[in-house]
Amino acid sequence: MPLSRRQFTACLGASALAGLPGISIAQDKTLRVLVGYAAGGAADTVARAVGEGLRESGHTVIVDNKAGAGGRLATEALLTLPADGNTLLMTPLGNLTLYPHVFKSLRYDPLKDFAAVGSASSMSFAIAVGADSPAKTLQEFLALAGKDPKFAAYGTPGAGTAMHFVGAMLGKESKVNLTQVAYKGGAAALTDVVGGNLPCVITTTPNLLQMHRAGKIRILAISEATSNAALPGVPTFKSAGFPDLVITESFAFFARSGTPPAMIAQLGQSVASAVKAPAVSALLKKAEYEPLVMSPEALDKQVRAEHAKWSRIVKAVGYTPED
Repeated sequence: MPLSRRQFTACLGASALAGLPGISIAQDKTLRVLVGYAAGGAADTVARAVGEGLRESGHTVIVDNKAGAGGRLATEALLTLPADGNTLLMTPLGNLTLYPHVFKSLRYDPLKDFAAVGSASSMSFAIAVGADSPAKTLQEFLALAGKDPKFAAYGTPGAGTAMHFVGAMLGKESKVNLTQVAYKGGAAALTDVVGGNLPCVITTTPNLLQMHRAGKIRILAISEATSNAALPGVPTFKSAGFPDLVITESFAFFARSGTPPAMIAQLGQSVASAVKAPAVSALLKKAEYEPLVMSPEALDKQVRAEHAKWSRIVKAVGYTPED
């Protein structure tokens, strides 16, 4: 059975990973990792997993949770520290690629203030309805939503999130007037869908898998480019007729801009080795995250490409940036 995030986090102590293939227990250098979300959440879980893997390259990782403002507090905190490579930010890419287009007054420039180090994992987004919903497919859901507004609401973890725009794009491309209901986190929206109080939810795929397998919800489509072996019979948005809805989210490590290139290269190699370690990779997969290894150069290109992509998407759906 897949591990819950709580179980997964509990497995990440030194006792859990010591002695497993690919992990050694050398502790020479302390590395602080800023995470803009609470302990036990998705970003924290991934950061702690890779942190344990970094032991192999001689790092002792201290995860510093600075939750608040959708992850922006931790992002801003990095810029108050020296560019010496002793502190990294572990963040969803959307904080650097989407946020600039949904907030008018960010305190950072994602293309100038950060140096890409390496990626850790990726995940997709999905749309799901309750088990008792009359909609068995994405097409049936859109047909119902088009005929009756009570079926047209979709819950998300918050306004301005990637999930918000997945729904907005789906509505625009299907010509169905879908209405976002912004929650303070995906768990509350999922609870309302299971209870029959909300027609559907759009959130990260890992958050939905266990409920889907238990028969409490029905995933109608995922935002991956190809079908997911963990979800037999579930189509992608692309295969369902929405090719622009190929959107994934990655967790990645960043240093402050100005960190010496040699140090960035060394940290990038350490992160890549940690993610590749069999113990870390296996735990990420059990928690429904796909391990992802990217060099600093490749990650930098990805950030710039997604920054441009989100600019087009936000403008296309007519979203007004917040103050």
